[in-house]
Amino acid sequence: MQPGSVVPLQYSEFLVLLSFVISTLGAYVALVAASRIRDDDGRISVGYLVVSALALGGVGIWGMHFIGMAAQRLPFPVSYSLWPTLGSLLLAVVVSGAALWYVARAPYRNAVPCVIGGVAGGLGVAGMHYLGMNAMRTQAYFEWNTAIVALSVVIAIVAASVALWMAFHLETTLQRTLAALVMAVAVCGMHYTGMRAGTIICTSSPRAQISMRLHGDMLPYGVFLIACVVLLAMAVLLYRTSRRRRERMAARLDALVRQHAGPV
Repeated sequence: MQPGSVVPLQYSEFLVLLSFVISTLGAYVALVAASRIRDDDGRISVGYLVVSALALGGVGIWGMHFIGMAAQRLPFPVSYSLWPTLGSLLLAVVVSGAALWYVARAPYRNAVPCVIGGVAGGLGVAGMHYLGMNAMRTQAYFEWNTAIVALSVVIAIVAASVALWMAFHLETTLQRTLAALVMAVAVCGMHYTGMRAGTIICTSSPRAQISMRLHGDMLPYGVFLIACVVLLAMAVLLYRTSRRRRERMAARLDALVRQHAGPV
């Protein structure tokens, strides 16, 4: 392409679909884990909080973002600066975890904590998105449409608020599956709106090379690895929780039998 040319916004349909699937998977695991963050005694389970934050922030949001970035067809190679990319991952996970922790510890279950957490979470998600886009290293630069950027931030806040409400108000598998699909639509909507906000202008030469970077075609594999780790951690936690519940029930039943049996 000639320097100064506008790169058309074109996507790989397969990777767009994959980004939606990854977002749905992350959202579903996050919903299941979030339902167990607060145990029967009212204490916060750090294990489930971490898994939920990794599933929502690391897979459902960050993973979806970089697969969505890879979905855009560009006429030149793309790589990503390592530290901003890792920083965007950390931001997505920490913000998701903080929002989930805030709502989980709220003494009442209404929309107020979800909205407060959603505003903070949505701003964090938008920050992750634009930090991740700023990590791009290629033969182009972005010209931003401020109105569309603002719209993407609003979508992120609404999506985060709805996600937090769903995380603590849904119980059945069907409800969580439908909620995960809704959350994936919202997250993808925010991402592709944000992509629409930036017009890509071709330059005459690549941006300055850096010593540590990630190639764009490798990021989907990184996302898949993170998803596998999260799913494994979730399986281990579910097994441990189920075992502890069985042990507590057995202990209570034994105590009840002894109480009714009386002295021999």
